[in-house]
Amino acid sequence: MKVSQQIEAGNLTASYVSSWSEKIELYFGDDKVEFSYDEQQLRSLTKRLNERIAQYDSERAEELAKEIAEAKAKEEAFSEEIADE
Repeated sequence: MKVSQQIEAGNLTASYVSSWSEKIELYFGDDKVEFSYDEQQLRSLTKRLNERIAQYDSERAEELAKEIAEAKAKEEAFSEEIADE
């Protein structure tokens, strides 16, 4: 029997990917969601996860570049201030 249900599980606390039974287990505290997959589904999930991680990395790189530019501007202003003294 196949059951379809949408749940709000909270934060993911652990995960397990079986290497022999083609099942994934996701843990949310004491609660567990377990599901089966085939190779194509796993590849598709991996692609979507990697795309999201790349998006995070890009956002962080932009934030870091902005912080570095601000720090350099402050350093230059400070250096000019000292040179004027």
